[in-house]
Amino acid sequence: MIRVLSLLVFALAAALPNAHAQQKRVAVTMIVEVPQLLDVKRGLLEEFARLGYREGQNLAVDYSHAAGSFPTQQQIAKKIVGDKPDLIVPITTPSAIVIAQAAKDANIPIVFSTVTDPLRAKVVATLAKPGGLVTGVSDLAPIDLHLKLMKEMVPGANRLGVLMNPSLPNTITYLEMLKQLAPAAGLTIVESPAPQTVNVQAAALNLVGKADMVYIPNDTTVYAALEAAVKVTTQNKLPLFCGETRSVERGCAASISFDYYDVGVATAQMAKKVLDGAKPGDLDVNVLKDSYKNFQLWINAKTAAGMGLNVSDDLRKRASKVF
Repeated sequence: MIRVLSLLVFALAAALPNAHAQQKRVAVTMIVEVPQLLDVKRGLLEEFARLGYREGQNLAVDYSHAAGSFPTQQQIAKKIVGDKPDLIVPITTPSAIVIAQAAKDANIPIVFSTVTDPLRAKVVATLAKPGGLVTGVSDLAPIDLHLKLMKEMVPGANRLGVLMNPSLPNTITYLEMLKQLAPAAGLTIVESPAPQTVNVQAAALNLVGKADMVYIPNDTTVYAALEAAVKVTTQNKLPLFCGETRSVERGCAASISFDYYDVGVATAQMAKKVLDGAKPGDLDVNVLKDSYKNFQLWINAKTAAGMGLNVSDDLRKRASKVF
């Protein structure tokens, strides 16, 4: 009996190093913590577990965020690359740009998430089988649906103010799309730049009297100070719309968007393939809007009323959530 127990203890002890050796190390980083990006992270980790990669068992996750600071993200990127994880998952365009640059010669695979325009951001050369060590998930927003919703809620609007950080590659992409699609909706675009979070309130004030309604594309700079924009637009009865739904909970009148938890799920599914041995460059970038079936309409009836809007019964019935 003692001999059997001894053999079992020896077998378990021998197995422990092997279990540790099989543990995959994944670094996850984002430029700033806002609700939709935290949803991405939650979807990523929970889908990893469903796919068999469980944190604390066969998966070790090193998570970081840069509190909205690009220089801080650069420092974080250097540390991540120096730690040599099995995979890096940068969430947001700024994070993906910095990570891709830092890991250029490090031979570490990268699966990005919520990168609006990976080509403009220069994190991949092509969307189909991009080659190299980088691929991921694009959260390019359904701008056509946004314009349709805004015109439905503010039918008399002719001037659409766009509150954004013009230095972000994704913002440039959205501006181009808006300028292309706006004329068909009877709208002209009025730009109001907010290069830094501290500029958001002034940029919102700049649109008072110049725009009939305001739109914030998926812009991490503006979202980090969203409440300032909500305050200005509410005080001036200026309807405010956003590019994703979690910002509706924070005060935007309405939006149609992905459930960003699902963006995290899609990222984990791709990342799992890489952890299992697939080459990132052999995996097409997933432009999620092209296949997504569950776009959700969220409405904040309380703040919409404060901005001078009446939310119809039809809109309420169509909405996934009404606050």
